[in-house]
Amino acid sequence: METTSDSVADLKKKNALLQRQLNSLELVFRNAVDILVVVDAVSGTIQRISDAVEAVLGYKRSNLIGKKLTEMLPDESTSSHLQLQEGIPEIVDGVFLDQKVKCYDGSFKSMDTTISLVSSNNESVILLTLRDTSQRKRHQSDMIKKNSALDSALSAMIIANNSWKIDYANVEALNYWRYSRTDMLNLDISDLLPYLSDFDSLMECIEERGQWDDEIECQRRDSTTFMAHATAIAVDTDDDNPCYILSFLDITKRVRLEKRLTELSLRDSLTGLYNRRGFMTLGKQLLDSSLRKQPEIGLLYVDLDYLKLINDKLGHSEGDRALVITARVLKGCFRDSDIIARLGGDEFVVLFLDTPGLTVESIRTRIDKRLNETIEVRPIPFTLSLSIGYYSTVLCYKTQIGMLLSNADSLMYEDKEIRRESISGDDVLRSPDKQT
Repeated sequence: METTSDSVADLKKKNALLQRQLNSLELVFRNAVDILVVVDAVSGTIQRISDAVEAVLGYKRSNLIGKKLTEMLPDESTSSHLQLQEGIPEIVDGVFLDQKVKCYDGSFKSMDTTISLVSSNNESVILLTLRDTSQRKRHQSDMIKKNSALDSALSAMIIANNSWKIDYANVEALNYWRYSRTDMLNLDISDLLPYLSDFDSLMECIEERGQWDDEIECQRRDSTTFMAHATAIAVDTDDDNPCYILSFLDITKRVRLEKRLTELSLRDSLTGLYNRRGFMTLGKQLLDSSLRKQPEIGLLYVDLDYLKLINDKLGHSEGDRALVITARVLKGCFRDSDIIARLGGDEFVVLFLDTPGLTVESIRTRIDKRLNETIEVRPIPFTLSLSIGYYSTVLCYKTQIGMLLSNADSLMYEDKEIRRESISGDDVLRSPDKQT
C-alpha cells in the first residue's frame, strides 16, 4: 500500500510539473511578439494562434480557431512564395520572405514566414511563425547604411573576430593592402603587419586597456610597406565573444614629409652640408654611440680666408661659389660616415672616428690636392685659401663637442696667422692662373 501511495504521489508531482511547464509554454505562446500558428497537418485548420494576430493583423483569436489557414494565407496564384494545396502548405519546412498575409480588413501585409512540421504522440501539426518584414527591412537598411558609411570612410576599417581573423574589410582597406575581398577575409590581423612583435604589443594593450592607439608599419600583399596611424578597440557581442574594430590611416606621406623637414632643418641650404644644428645633433649621437669602444676621434676646423673681401669686390655670387667649392672639396676628402658641416659664414668642420696616424700635414696635402683638381675642371676668378686646425683625442666620457670645437678652432687661427704672411687679399683677388 505504501508503494502504491508513493507511486500516486510521484505521478501527481509529475503531472503538476508538466502542467506548470504547459502553462509556461502557453504564456510564451500567447505573449510572443511574432504570430505563432499551429495548424492541423491533415485538415489545414488552425488549432491555436498567439495574441499577436490581433495587434498585427486585426483578427480576434477566437474567430480564427477551427478556420482554414487560407483565411490568412490565400490559396491562389498571387501567393508566389508559399504554395497551399487544399489549405495545407506544400512545403512544410522552410523560410519564406515577404509572404503576403491577409489582414482582417481585407488588405495584405508583407510578412516573413517560417514553417516546420512538428510530430508528437503519433500526431503531426504544422507550426508557422509570421513576422512583420518591416523589422527585418529596417535592420537591413541600417546594415546597408552602416556598410555604406564604412565603405565610404577615408580610413581603412577592419573588423576581426575574437581570434583576430578578419570578418570585414572596407574598400579603403582593400586598397591599402592590395588584396581582393575574398583573400582579405582569409587573413588574420597579424598577416597585415611585417613584425609579429608589433601585433603582440597590440594584443597586450587591448587585453589590458580594451583599446590601442599608435603608429605602426603595415605590409601590403606585394611585401611593400607603409606607415599608418591605427586605432583598435574591443567590442562585446551578444555571444560573449568580443570582436575587434580597427582603423588605419596611411601616414606614409606625412612621415616622409616630416623626415624631409627634419633633414632640411639640419642642412645648410647653400652647400647641402649639415648646419650647426645638424652637426651638434649628429656629433653628440656619434660620441654617445662610440663611447664604449673609446676610439680616437678627430675634429677638423676649416675657415675660408678672405670671404668678405670676395663678396665685397667680386659679388656675393662669387662668395657663394667659394663656399660651394669648399663644401665639395671637403666631401671629396672624407668618408660618407664622417660628419661634415658648415657652422655658418666661412666656417666648416669635419668630425670623424678612427684617425690613427692622421696629421694636420696629411690633411692639408689631401685638401690642396682635391682643391687643385676641382679648379682645373672649372676655373674660378679668385684664389681659394683655406685655413685649417686639427685636433684629435681618445674618446672618453669627458669628451664634449664644445671642447673639440674650441681646441680645433684655436689651432685653425694659428694656421690662419701663418697663411696671412704668405697670402694677402690682393693674392686672393688675382685669378689663380695669373699668379706666379
